[in-house]
Amino acid sequence: MAEARIYTIEHRMAGLFPVVNSYIAEGQDLMLIDTGLNDGSANTITKKLESLEHRLSDIDLCIITHAHRDHLGGLKALKERCPPFLVAAHDSEADEVEKATGVEVDLRLIDGQNIGGFTVVYLPGHTLGSIALLGAGTLIAGDALNGGDGALKGPNPMFTKDRDAAAASVRSLADLDFDRVLVGHGSGFETGGKEALLRLIERMGEP
Repeated sequence: MAEARIYTIEHRMAGLFPVVNSYIAEGQDLMLIDTGLNDGSANTITKKLESLEHRLSDIDLCIITHAHRDHLGGLKALKERCPPFLVAAHDSEADEVEKATGVEVDLRLIDGQNIGGFTVVYLPGHTLGSIALLGAGTLIAGDALNGGDGALKGPNPMFTKDRDAAAASVRSLADLDFDRVLVGHGSGFETGGKEALLRLIERMGEP
């Protein structure tokens, strides 16, 4: 598979500073990964699509990496504007997505499943059903990894359900092949992402 064309959408609090990222992936399907903070995030996503010469109705699939409000806050508004696209989340997270948004999850994902040219990577810890997507040398990590100050970090412990499981999930990423890392919060790495992950694991120390 050729390198995916993936575009970052920064969702800003009160329009001032970036809080959370979602992504548009152009490949086998036009995919949206996560939907931002709130109804206003739906506007941000729509404008980004238009800048790429797409319409909201072009989206085939929206994948939710985990059921925290800052990642699914725009989902209901997007579905109300353009119902046809499918919604996907990990099987153990799908009920939470539906409860939080009132939107049906059409596809309940499992570890290793191929979808839209990406492989689902199950990374429990931050939430029970957190996932990443891996394809063509790119890891879209959701909140399993965050970025800042030129380094990768693990998920925010304040909002992490099981810290030990989250740490184990971070370590498990060392077995995967990727160079680019895109994260839920902060800045990822266009290149050198695997090396940045290994530095993070070294800082974490022994389990």
